[in-house]
Amino acid sequence: MSRKVVLLAVVAAVLAMGMGAAAGPVAAQENATDQEASDELNETVAETQGDYLQEIDSETRITNWEYRPGMFTITLEADAETKVSMTEAGDFEQGTGSFNYDEVELDEGTNTITFAVTDREGAGVAIATRRSLQQGTGAFVSVGQVERNPFRHFGGESGLFSGVLLTTALAGLSAAYVVRSEDSGVIEA
Repeated sequence: MSRKVVLLAVVAAVLAMGMGAAAGPVAAQENATDQEASDELNETVAETQGDYLQEIDSETRITNWEYRPGMFTITLEADAETKVSMTEAGDFEQGTGSFNYDEVELDEGTNTITFAVTDREGAGVAIATRRSLQQGTGAFVSVGQVERNPFRHFGGESGLFSGVLLTTALAGLSAAYVVRSEDSGVIEA
């Protein structure tokens, strides 16, 4: 009798998982993942390290920057009023496409500007002034290659490995049941 109860419990658990009867906790996990993704979008992915100074031309410099997915915030310092041109730069895919471009008037002193870019690995912004273009130079800000967790769709490493562990445990439990239920070993599979 107890064998039948254990068998029925295992079958009920497997069917409940397979048919989505345990969808309540799964939906909660998806909502938690959505919240984590939302938090991740607002999280600073890259920013300046230590004292940072990159000249655009002899009168204009980049003093600070940070990147959040799809948006650069750049602090520029200008010795006089000037106009900067900014364009999306970075790791483009093969083929054709479009990019963002903007021109911003800078006041003398410190200016903070934001610039939207396509959220991709290797995002960057190229910045130039008329003076830097006459010199044949400019400056850029880039996040480099941002590595993302390849297991994030499975709940991270813990979600993936707990799923593998659960699957292996259920397969082992099923194999043990088959072996124990046969009188003299496995006769039929």
